[in-house]
Amino acid sequence: MYDLTSLVKRHILNFLRDKSAVFFSFLSVLILLALYFLFIGRQYTDSDGLAFLDENTKTYLTAGIMMGGVLIINTASLSLGMMGNLINDLSQRKLDGFLVTPVKRYKIILSYYISSILVTAILTIFMWFLTFLYVGIFSGYWYSFKVFIEVSLLVTFFTFISSTLMIYLTTMIKSINAFGALSGVLGTFIGFTSGIYMPLFLLGKSMTYVASLIPFTHMAIILKGILLEGPYEILAQTISPEGMASVETSFGSAEIGVLGMDVPMWIIMASTVGIAFLFLFLSYRNMNKKIGK
Repeated sequence: MYDLTSLVKRHILNFLRDKSAVFFSFLSVLILLALYFLFIGRQYTDSDGLAFLDENTKTYLTAGIMMGGVLIINTASLSLGMMGNLINDLSQRKLDGFLVTPVKRYKIILSYYISSILVTAILTIFMWFLTFLYVGIFSGYWYSFKVFIEVSLLVTFFTFISSTLMIYLTTMIKSINAFGALSGVLGTFIGFTSGIYMPLFLLGKSMTYVASLIPFTHMAIILKGILLEGPYEILAQTISPEGMASVETSFGSAEIGVLGMDVPMWIIMASTVGIAFLFLFLSYRNMNKKIGK
């Protein structure tokens, strides 16, 4: 157990010491936040149907829409950033040093995965904590303790899924340049295909079908559903039930099923966990092949 703990600690410290790696891991999130504050957030709250809302309520509403997507992108981009340790160790042949020690091979591979989950979950929950404070201070509306715990637990769960997908992608990459290219486009790809940058209904039915096959889409829907419970209660006092259904679709919190079929969210998430374990197994197999060379 000590050898696994030591490896995990080593990966975490290597990542945190590299300030540029930490910055670029947050780059996609920073760009998305800038886009939301500059103009994307306004398209949700400046419509004629929401003109009756005061600025505090608009801030409360926009934060829920925005952070429901930002936190999801963060679990993916940070996980991938942490996997830079693996690419560096492979390219610089540092793994050869691990292999001549008594440490079992599966522990070496598992250490990268565990370190990714720990760093990503802690930093994403910290971002959620800052969001909690921001909304409370600038809007006057405070999320309940129940919402805070629910979101924190979901972020940890989603980090497990994101880290699994990212480590699999990393084991398919053969060079640092390819890893850099993937890091640069990943956040943008997830943002557009998962309906985070803009509502899926604006992208058409075909794009919605594609998005329904991407786990990040459903993860964002779940988070938005929780973060928008409070704002929806306020809107429901003025808007009809039919209108609220339209609002949920516009804000990206309405379930979309899979390929147009009405599939319960718990089935989608259970299937996603199964796929995540499959990718973890494939990652282990790929890593064994790379280390064995």
